[in-house]
Amino acid sequence: MFLYFYSLVPIVLVETTIVAVVVLFVLSYPVSKGNILSINISTLLGIAAPIISISTPAHVGVLEQIGRGGLISFLGILQLLGFYTFPIIFVLLRIIYNRKLRIQASSSSRALVKS
Repeated sequence: MFLYFYSLVPIVLVETTIVAVVVLFVLSYPVSKGNILSINISTLLGIAAPIISISTPAHVGVLEQIGRGGLISFLGILQLLGFYTFPIIFVLLRIIYNRKLRIQASSSSRALVKS
């Protein structure tokens, strides 16, 4: 919203950002409970975020401004965390714990069959 008020981004980007935040917030609870579908969706979003960001010239421009001071530098750091660091860490953790997730999913399906 801050960038919209200063006419730095169009309203459509503000709206899509709000939708993305809501989706991530809604997915966070089922992911924390080990829901495989939610984890898979989150993993896809974690892969898509850096790809979309790096292919957006405005995002690349903000990254180039990191370290030059001011608001744009702060926003660049937030972008770096939100579009690269956190999604990549999530995907890496998913890869590391993939076997644990498969074992958990198979034991859940066995428990359903037994009931």
